[in-house]
Amino acid sequence: MAKRKTSQAATIDGTMAFSELSSTDPTATRNFLEKVFAWRFQSVKFPLGEYLSFEAPGGGRGGIRPVQAREIPGSMNYVRVDDLDAASRKIERAGGAIVLPRVEIPGMGSFFWFRIPGGPILAAWQDVLALPEERD
Repeated sequence: MAKRKTSQAATIDGTMAFSELSSTDPTATRNFLEKVFAWRFQSVKFPLGEYLSFEAPGGGRGGIRPVQAREIPGSMNYVRVDDLDAASRKIERAGGAIVLPRVEIPGMGSFFWFRIPGGPILAAWQDVLALPEERD
């Protein structure tokens, strides 16, 4: 029997996980970033439309998605956390506010958006837990 992939790259709580861009024209955004910065893209189908996953030279990762209703095009930085629920409590105790509750991305992980004192919005990201390794 084949072995399943059981682990993801080593993660460190509090590091930047990835950046996500919302665009009114994801294809034009992709073409620009490919031409100017040599970013590589992969198209992924999600319920809300096509998601353009990217890898930048040097290993930076992220994605481009279509803007949602009443959303201004922009970018969101995702901070990796080991425990999303614990991060939520810690953020709120420190004066932050959750602005988008937990969202599950099947097979990938979970996230929520939060506003930090002074106004910027960030996201917390927790990878899906790895499955135990199967034995032959």
